[in-house]
Amino acid sequence: MRLWLQSASLATRLTLLVLLLTSLTWAAFSAVLLYETHDEVSELLDKQLYVYTELLWQSLDDSDDLKILISGKPDHLPRVVFSLYSSEGKLLLSSSEHVLPFQTEYEKKTRTITLDDHRWEIAVRQNDERQLIVGEPHQKREQLIDEIIEYLGITAMIALAILLPLLLLAIRQGLLPLRAVDAELARRAPDNLEALTLAVPREIAPLRDRLNTLFAQVSATLEKERRFTADAAHELRTPLAGLRVQIELAQGSPRPETREKALKQALLGVDRGTHLVAQLLELARLDYASIKTELSIDMVQLAKQALQDAGLAQTCLQAENASTWHGHAGLLALLLRNVLDNAKRYAGENAEITIRIKQNSICISDNGPGVPADVITRLGERFFRPVGQSQTGAGLGLSIVHRIAELHQAAVTMSSKNGFQITISQEK
Repeated sequence: MRLWLQSASLATRLTLLVLLLTSLTWAAFSAVLLYETHDEVSELLDKQLYVYTELLWQSLDDSDDLKILISGKPDHLPRVVFSLYSSEGKLLLSSSEHVLPFQTEYEKKTRTITLDDHRWEIAVRQNDERQLIVGEPHQKREQLIDEIIEYLGITAMIALAILLPLLLLAIRQGLLPLRAVDAELARRAPDNLEALTLAVPREIAPLRDRLNTLFAQVSATLEKERRFTADAAHELRTPLAGLRVQIELAQGSPRPETREKALKQALLGVDRGTHLVAQLLELARLDYASIKTELSIDMVQLAKQALQDAGLAQTCLQAENASTWHGHAGLLALLLRNVLDNAKRYAGENAEITIRIKQNSICISDNGPGVPADVITRLGERFFRPVGQSQTGAGLGLSIVHRIAELHQAAVTMSSKNGFQITISQEK
């Protein structure tokens, strides 16, 4: 049953839910109405019984009316049963074989008695000379209540029969905006990621807005991928072309020293290409990465290991206190490795590199030539390399640094005063 409900259409589920709620509401209403009706009918019949008793009492002094009453067919009264007694309890008159018993206690309200295994509701009127007892069988009341129940049941069935198609129509009309969104999406080409501009009800507007947000994110991702692919193809073309030239030179040169030099250059080209591909793969992996930031990382130990791996002898490590970051140790090590590799490449052979570690930040600086002010704002862009740069590289190292910092909710700031300085600060 649950599987069927889960696979059922939204219209069917809404219809069943509304029908269930309507039926329960109608059943509760009918129960309350039946209870109230029973009391109201009983009260009304009690009042009528008093009226009949009063009319009969007044008719006792009129011989003609009395004959009509004895015949049991009065025109102005329904068929009721009555018995007339003297004040001593002697039966004077009875309208039926069902003789209502003399009442020793007089009350100005109806009471229920049992006569011949049947329940009767009686009313009493008396004076010093006689007592009139008027009775009505409970069967009449039960019949009236049964008729009311039957009427309510038939009315409910008719109402539900009328309500069902109207309900289906209303639900169908209510789901038209969803069908409009579905039709709009079905008509679209796979590469059409424009925002939906359909006017929809307030309840569906969040769905449309989430779709538009998703379209924008997918569009931005695709654009990023296209740009990345184009830039990567451009960057790979240069080392591959240079590699081909060196190999052709080695093949065509009769001089051994020329061939050896060409092969060395070809090996350098292979190394540059390998480095570029490795960085491209790292960057592509980081674009879709997500990390758990609850892991605690000792940044001092991580920095020491990064310095050892980079083989940087002239490096000063300053740590004021123990620094613990939350994130991924492997990615943070990759961040430090790229920053140190960048400093090692561009600061110069004899430059001093300093690492300052604080509780929430790590700063890596060098005393090299620095970076022009108009260039520093573009550092971190993919494949960006300053004009006239003599060092080899792909322009991806700082892009990787920025992406890893972003994954760790960290900010990257760069400055070029007395060398180059980069600071990564993690928000706590």
